[in-house]
Amino acid sequence: MDKNIIEFAKTREGYQFFLEKVMADLPQTLGKIGDRVLVVNPVIIHESKRTVISNFTNIANTLNREPEHLARFILKESAKAGTIQGERLLIQGRVTNEELRKLLELYVKEFVKCPVCGGLDTRIVAEKRFRFLLCEVCGAKSAIRKI
Repeated sequence: MDKNIIEFAKTREGYQFFLEKVMADLPQTLGKIGDRVLVVNPVIIHESKRTVISNFTNIANTLNREPEHLARFILKESAKAGTIQGERLLIQGRVTNEELRKLLELYVKEFVKCPVCGGLDTRIVAEKRFRFLLCEVCGAKSAIRKI
C-alpha cells in the first residue's frame, strides 16, 4: 500500500473519507433489519380438556426453529404434557390464547431475537454441551439456556 495513503488515513479527514466510502458501499437494508416483525397467528382449538394448536409446524417454520424445540419450550413453561402429531401440537389441559401468546413472545425474546442488534435472522448452534444463538445479521454469538 502507498505510504501517502496510510498517512492520509491516519488523519481525521482521511478517516472520514474512508468511513463514508465504506458506508456508501453497504446495502441500504442493513440499517432497517431490526424493524422487521414476525407475525405469528396460532390457530387454537379447545377440545374438552385438551388444547390443539393446528398450525404448529407453520409457526415453528416462521420462527426458523425446529418444532420439537418450540414444543419442548411451550410444554415445559406451561407445565403441561403434550405431543406433536403431524402439523399440530396437542396439549393435555387448557392453555388460554393469552397464555400461548405470552409464551410465544417469551420464546421469541429468548431463542429467536438477537440480544445485540435485535435481528430476527438467527439460528441455534451447539458447541460441545453449550448452545448459542448465532445472529446472521451482526455475527453476535450469545449463550442460551437448554430447555
